[in-house]
Amino acid sequence: MGTSVSKSPAAQPRKAVPQAAVPQAAVPQAAVPQAAVPQAAVPQAAVPSTVAVQPAVIKRPSTLKELVDDCKVPKEFMQDGAEVILTHTEDMPVSAEVYWSAFRDFVELQLHMEGHENLRVIRGYGEVGTVVSFYYDPTDLAEGQREMKLVKKDDSTRTWRVEGSTTAKVTISVRFVSAIKDRKERRRDIAYHMVHLLGARIRDILNFVVREKVGGKHRFELDVGCSREKIWGIVGNWNDVTWIREATGTIVNGLRRTIYFTKDRSLEVRLAWRDSSDYLFVYEGDNSPDFLHCKYYRGRLQFFAVNPNKVKVVYDCSFLPAKDAPVEEFKKWFVPAIGSRIGWLKDTFSEQKPGKKEKSTRPPDFTKGAYATAARGIVRGPVEDVWKVFRPFGRDCMEYWKIYDSMEIEAPGNDVQGCIRSFVTSKTKSKIRERLEWRDDKNHVEIYSLLTMEPPPPVTMDNVYTTITMTEFGEKETEVKFECTFDVSTSLAVSRIQDNQKGAYMACINGLQQLFHSEVGTLEVVVGSAADLAKTDGWCDADPYIVLAVNDGKPVTTRVCRATQNPNWDERFELSVTSRSRNVIFTIMDRDTVGQDDIMGTANVNLDELTSGKEKKMALDVQQGGGTLNVRLYLKMHDKPKDIKEGDKLVKQISLPFLAPVFQSELDVIRNEFTSLITSFLGKGQKYELEKTKRLRSHPDVPLEEMPAACVPMPTAEMFTPVKTGRLMQRLMEFIGSQAQIMLRLAQVKGLWDPWKANFSGYLPANERLIEEWQSDTEFCRQYLQGINPMLVTLCKDQSRIPAEMLGLKGQGKTTLQLMEENRLFIVDYAPMLGVPATPGKFFYAPILLMFNEQLPDGKARLNMLGIQLTRNKGKNEVYSPETAKTHPNKYMFAKMHVVSADNNVHQFLYHLGYTHLAMEPIAVSLHTHLPPDHPIYRLLLPHFKDTIGINYLARHSLVSRIFPITDPMFATSTVGGLKMFINEWRKYNFMDMAFPEELKRRGFDEAGSDGLKNYLYRDDGFKLWNIYKTYVTGMVNGAYASDPAVAADKALQAFCKMIEGPGQLHGFPREISNKKLLIDCLTNIIFNVSAQHSAINFPQYDYYSFIPNRPAQLSAPMPDGPNDMLESAVIEALPNVRNTALQVLLSYMLSMPSQTAITGVDAMKDVYPDVHDKFNKQLVDLSKDIKSRNDQLKTEGKVPYTYLDPENVAMSIDI
Repeated sequence: MGTSVSKSPAAQPRKAVPQAAVPQAAVPQAAVPQAAVPQAAVPQAAVPSTVAVQPAVIKRPSTLKELVDDCKVPKEFMQDGAEVILTHTEDMPVSAEVYWSAFRDFVELQLHMEGHENLRVIRGYGEVGTVVSFYYDPTDLAEGQREMKLVKKDDSTRTWRVEGSTTAKVTISVRFVSAIKDRKERRRDIAYHMVHLLGARIRDILNFVVREKVGGKHRFELDVGCSREKIWGIVGNWNDVTWIREATGTIVNGLRRTIYFTKDRSLEVRLAWRDSSDYLFVYEGDNSPDFLHCKYYRGRLQFFAVNPNKVKVVYDCSFLPAKDAPVEEFKKWFVPAIGSRIGWLKDTFSEQKPGKKEKSTRPPDFTKGAYATAARGIVRGPVEDVWKVFRPFGRDCMEYWKIYDSMEIEAPGNDVQGCIRSFVTSKTKSKIRERLEWRDDKNHVEIYSLLTMEPPPPVTMDNVYTTITMTEFGEKETEVKFECTFDVSTSLAVSRIQDNQKGAYMACINGLQQLFHSEVGTLEVVVGSAADLAKTDGWCDADPYIVLAVNDGKPVTTRVCRATQNPNWDERFELSVTSRSRNVIFTIMDRDTVGQDDIMGTANVNLDELTSGKEKKMALDVQQGGGTLNVRLYLKMHDKPKDIKEGDKLVKQISLPFLAPVFQSELDVIRNEFTSLITSFLGKGQKYELEKTKRLRSHPDVPLEEMPAACVPMPTAEMFTPVKTGRLMQRLMEFIGSQAQIMLRLAQVKGLWDPWKANFSGYLPANERLIEEWQSDTEFCRQYLQGINPMLVTLCKDQSRIPAEMLGLKGQGKTTLQLMEENRLFIVDYAPMLGVPATPGKFFYAPILLMFNEQLPDGKARLNMLGIQLTRNKGKNEVYSPETAKTHPNKYMFAKMHVVSADNNVHQFLYHLGYTHLAMEPIAVSLHTHLPPDHPIYRLLLPHFKDTIGINYLARHSLVSRIFPITDPMFATSTVGGLKMFINEWRKYNFMDMAFPEELKRRGFDEAGSDGLKNYLYRDDGFKLWNIYKTYVTGMVNGAYASDPAVAADKALQAFCKMIEGPGQLHGFPREISNKKLLIDCLTNIIFNVSAQHSAINFPQYDYYSFIPNRPAQLSAPMPDGPNDMLESAVIEALPNVRNTALQVLLSYMLSMPSQTAITGVDAMKDVYPDVHDKFNKQLVDLSKDIKSRNDQLKTEGKVPYTYLDPENVAMSIDI
């Protein structure tokens, strides 16, 4: 394909000028249509005879599909293997020189071509020989990834001709051999090129020139209150112009339409692009100096669903002023004019949602200031109840918002939209007036503005608007969020203003919290017995227990009665009653040792049936399942409301009010449930059996049966010893004890990040160095080599893995490609996150991270940051780099947080839970099932599976438990999303390929360190341990088996393998082992995985996860749009709330509990092969000394020691 640019016919005599920079199309290999894009010009003499394409005579309005269907395709083009040669010429409203500027950067041009998606640069970076690939599907005939190569860029040839300087005539030519086998589809593809695509490509390049070279561009964004389908059904219809202001009608002729307006005006526009799958609509017009005052205009509309009833409209316009007016001057009136027309979309499509007594049907349009303050908190009450209390705009607020001396609604005193309230603050005695701008009772939103302050503040504040939003946070809780935007005359005052605003907003939230927590009485409940309960498992007796709660309170749980349908609990509970309490609800559950507990039935009592001071005995009918529940209830109302005590009060003023205290009741729930779990391990006998995991009833679409099979039921031999149980309980109580004074510590915090230090006390030490350095790029990168997840960093040798937007990054003056050529470029790709479903209130990405090996003056080196791309959009993607930090430090920090949040989720669900815990369990079961106790392999492996089945039982129940679901609220992916991610990756898993040397080799690392990294200590220590293990296993195998046939003849060994690979579903494990080498490799891999590998990715958890900002498990906000930096407070608000903070700290502390069975204590071969044992033990001792010596040197240099693969710290099994 070639591009020629020349002057229009009435020009001066021609002269030779440079030729267009254009890429040559590669012949497609798949049966997909060839993309029509500008390609290298071919001298006209060298071009075979070209079939002239005559424009169709349109006799009636036609769609693009009809134009394609009606197009006459020459017969010679339809022959198999025939070369298709097409040309198209158009006049452009810019000079040839300006148009040619588009071709100076080949890669940048491709990023702006409409319809090019998922662009990758395979080779080069803009010079001749550069190869790019992209996805392109113009007519929905087929899909495929195309490749395109720049083969010629020669300014001296005449294929591209330029004469004159006012306008350019551009000719684009394409030549290709179609690989589409179906003749009908081939004809349609060629016709599409003929009637549309060639001209569209010329104008795509023009649009790029106008936007990026001339600067004629602007973006508008607005939210419209309707569904995306509704607005797309009209705007996306080429024949519908009702959405265009002042339009009276249209006549459509194929890709062109003439729009008629009031005052006898008209405008002709052309359809440039339409993609229903992306809700994208692009149109363009030219030669409209009297209407748009432009020589060229393009509008690009795209619609993004915010929720089912709201759509974000993104409108990008490109424009070239008529009469060559200066672009910046033209923008001053043109942008507001277009903006008013785009704003009309909101008026046209927003569905009316008026309040009961409100005047307006939509929120007011107000100027958002440059600064923002936000505060939020959780109120324990249903959203409708909280909104009902909050809704009054006048003096009723003073009941809970205790910062006012007085408050009144000004005359005429009606509490309606537009009313003004005046109040006097208690602290400063300021008189303030605010106007109610908007109130939406359906969506629980209120907006008010600041009118006046007396006395006036020392700085001028403008555009002060506060928006309060209440959203349902579970059935019984409400999230209350304040957001204020404002302008101020001096930025020096911003921090002080924000502090004052936060204090006021949190006073409101805390007041609502106290109002809804005020105890007006107590309810004493005695849960007696039940009779004739239904069986949930068909024929098995149930293990019933009851979860009871007042409707707005925390649940409590009875003990479990085993194997009965007529349980007798006889337990007493005291519940708090608030003014919002309505019912006490009893849910009867059947404890299930595998999977989720089943609901046997429910019963409830309306508190209106009770009288204070009188006990009432009741026999309640059990709904759903049947049976009877006997209870005694005693209601005692207080004379005055009392505050519910939830541990120490956080008094006076909270430095960071959005952090609420950890309630003692929640810690009690954790303790009680954990106790129940670890003391309920007894299975039915000694038999070891494998069973596929059953699908969850709540998520039947998740194929859990594809995961590695589990040991069900758990044999009694796998029950934790009393010592192990005691250590787990001690660890839990250490955490709870350390949290006892957290509220007091929170009250004493000073710095913005100090609240996350409040978790450290008592048994929970702080990682002071990490807290000091976590924000630095070098610490961020160091953790990929020596931290919790060293499994993703990869030496980048393949340019196609690098997003096109990241090719322009530089490190130490070297481009991305130069760094790659020097073996200094490293990539981390979080592609596993791509298929994870979103969870409301949580935001995550599948980032791509580039780092480079930075050369230091002292001859040493370290890994450092190159850049981050969070999104993988079809269009252009934002890249964040150290250059970003210079102007947008908070956005850059937040981008890094999103990366490490993704890393946290991938680490826990894939590499920790999936590839070690779950993957190794089938081996443990098969070990006990098929190998007799005197078998040498049984002796070898037995110590390496101590407590593995038991700890996995605990993990599975903490994942799916209804009461104790640690991972569900804690992680961005939620439990189901994390398991989906694991299942997707498990389908690709291969046991032998994941062996330590092979896995590192796949990422570009070897024992010799050819990758150039000097401080990848996981690699260095890991290879030393692997070699020791392999020597140890080789000694055992050589002692046990004289030859390869002896291995093949071992029936127990072959049965062991078949169970693992078959019922165990451990992909890539050999179904049979017929020689000693394969046996050695398998056994070494097993032992390394359950000891060294698990230790390396488990025991660093407290060091790196306990300080939440370093590696949050979730974030509650996406990266913000717009050109401005975000506030540091907005970054802090996105971090996990206190409940999820506590869960993350707790989980990291529990899982980092040191093992009492280090690898140095293994004595499996001591009696059988003493020489093998002695050599193994000596090598481990020597390695431990070497690592300690190395770590001492690192400490001396002020660096972080890497201790996790010191044999004295490596657990012999997965026992935690």
